[in-house]
Amino acid sequence: MTILSLVKGTARELSAKATLYVLAGISTLIILGVAFSISSTTSPEGRSIVLFGNPTPAAAESVLAEFAGKLEAGFAGGLFFGVVVFGVFATAGVMPDALEKGTVDLYLSKPIARWQLLVGKYLGCVVVIFINIAYFIGALWLIFGLKIGIWDVHFLLGGLLLSFVFACLHAIVTFFGTATRNVAIAIIAGALYLMVIAGLLQNREHTFYLISDNSIYRGILDGLYYLFPQIPAMQDGALHIIAGEPVAWTPFLQSFLSSSALIVGAGFVLQKKDF
Repeated sequence: MTILSLVKGTARELSAKATLYVLAGISTLIILGVAFSISSTTSPEGRSIVLFGNPTPAAAESVLAEFAGKLEAGFAGGLFFGVVVFGVFATAGVMPDALEKGTVDLYLSKPIARWQLLVGKYLGCVVVIFINIAYFIGALWLIFGLKIGIWDVHFLLGGLLLSFVFACLHAIVTFFGTATRNVAIAIIAGALYLMVIAGLLQNREHTFYLISDNSIYRGILDGLYYLFPQIPAMQDGALHIIAGEPVAWTPFLQSFLSSSALIVGAGFVLQKKDF
């Protein structure tokens, strides 16, 4: 058994999850809604984008492209929250389920290392969510191109970055799922970090810093911020890319390193477990 076969098997396992069908259904409804409601008109003053029957002021192509970028960023922002929330619930049980008595014995009876089991399961989850994001982003990209003539590669790049953001968050879910073998804890860890902790750490100067001005205390907060993936900063960066705005790449590099450390940590925990 290879990592690729584990990735395929995990993808097939997740394809039966109701949450992913719900996500795909919501994405399809939005895609159809945009397809039937967006168009463009041309006048002597320039072109306009018509959305739900409301035209924008006629403008030059550059202004139109900038507006379309912001519109795409808005759609991508809504997609991100939905994909991540549904994705955490859909994928959190992959490692705990794989480590159940009987299932893990079957895996370990095959010529496969424990780290390969971990990486295969992790990548399988990331691939499935990437497919969902690619479906949504790719369809909207085609709609914007065919119906209003805006073929913005930044939108496609933004989709790749959003997939990377999920991969970083899933590293947290995978670590806790491996360490505890408990689906609920894995879900709580991922959701709590996404919805509460990540934002508080990013805005720690306006939140946690107010509790104390002790340098050691603030140093610990800074350390925690750089220890875990910087989800909000990366999300903002991806949306800036889509909108054609400048972006800082440091959070992506730092998050890659911290996510890699989490997966290595999960591998170490898995290697030490007695099955």
